[in-house]
Amino acid sequence: MQVVKKTLMILFVVWFAFVLFMPKRNLYYKLEQELAVQGIKVNEGKISEGLFTLKIDEAVVYIKGIDLIHVKEVSFFSLIFYSSVDLKEVVLDESLSSIAPTKLADATLSHVIWSPGHVSVSGQGDFGAFEGDIDLVERKVHLDFTETAELGALKRQLKEDEKGWYYETSF
Repeated sequence: MQVVKKTLMILFVVWFAFVLFMPKRNLYYKLEQELAVQGIKVNEGKISEGLFTLKIDEAVVYIKGIDLIHVKEVSFFSLIFYSSVDLKEVVLDESLSSIAPTKLADATLSHVIWSPGHVSVSGQGDFGAFEGDIDLVERKVHLDFTETAELGALKRQLKEDEKGWYYETSF
C-alpha cells in the first residue's frame, strides 16, 4: 500500500511541476505561428502569466489582413487533462452584422483529454445564451440557444425543433 501511495504522490508532483513550469507564453506564440499560416494574425495588448493561466488583454484578430474581431480579455487555462479558453467582450466588425451578432459578452471553449474530438462551447450576448459542441472529427458545430432575446439577423441561420432554437454547420 505504501508503494502505491508513493507512486501516486510522485505522479502528482511530476504533473504539478509540469503544469506549473509549462512554457505557456511559448505555446501561445506557437499557436500564433500556426494561425498565421491560415492567414489569421492576433495582435495583443498585454500578455500576463498566472499559475495555471495565460491572460491576453485587448486582442485584435486580423483575418487576411482585415481587422474583424476585438476581444477585451482572453484567458487560457490548462491542467493538461482539462483546458479552457474564456473570452470576454468580443466585438465583431459591423460588416458582419448581417450574418452574426456583433457583440458577445462572454464565451467559453473547453476540452477534456478523454474526449479528444470534442470541444464544449457556451456563451451569452445580447441575443441570449447558448451552449453546444464542436466535433473536430466530423467537423461540425452544434449550438443550442438556451435563452433567446433579440435574435435579429441571427434568426435566419437558426433552426427550430421541440427543444428550441439551434445552429448547426460544417467547417
